[in-house]
Amino acid sequence: MKLKSFTLAEMLVVMTIVAVLAMLTIPTVVTTNRDKAYSDMLEKTYQKIENTLIITKILDLDVGGLEYASIDKSMNAEQFYKLLNSTLKTIKDCNLNEDGCFETNELKGYKLRLISGAGILVNDDFRGEVDSVDRNNRITGATYIDIDGINGPNKPGIDQFGFYTTQKGLIPMGGPQDKIIPFEKCLNEGGFACTAWILVNKNMDYKKCPKVINWETKTSCE
Repeated sequence: MKLKSFTLAEMLVVMTIVAVLAMLTIPTVVTTNRDKAYSDMLEKTYQKIENTLIITKILDLDVGGLEYASIDKSMNAEQFYKLLNSTLKTIKDCNLNEDGCFETNELKGYKLRLISGAGILVNDDFRGEVDSVDRNNRITGATYIDIDGINGPNKPGIDQFGFYTTQKGLIPMGGPQDKIIPFEKCLNEGGFACTAWILVNKNMDYKKCPKVINWETKTSCE
């Protein structure tokens, strides 16, 4: 009775096939995990700022409408930066200096670096505009978050994301009804218009299949 077994050549063929499949699969898994991690880091920093505003509201004895954070309508970028600097756990205050908190060539503003490593930049961008969804909500400026601080590519839509600073808290740029920085800019150019997408859908598929995804019916490449 002859025992059946694999030849060395057959085993090498199988091992080669397994290696090729691993090479094809691993990058996808790594990218998916990284995008999810970036989304989680962004959401945590965003929530820290929102919580700060809610706590400040309570301390000011303004308990009306506690379902959202609130900002005094007269507060400008410098005042908002000072509020964040006094309430968040920071490791560096860069003020208006360029280095050590938030690396950028296109934005100017007040900068902080949190103990988590994330960088924050606030300025008066879009001040005076009205929220595209809530016409009673005034925009008082903009808040930008670099989730890994001075590390990483330091590029909008990759590790830097933008929010409108409004009287009712932060609103991610590029939402489905955003008319100031519409989501179409994310699909065509990337940038800060991608912020709402990564927070809601937990992916960066706007980099991989911009002609496929949309808010209504297709929220990933798959």
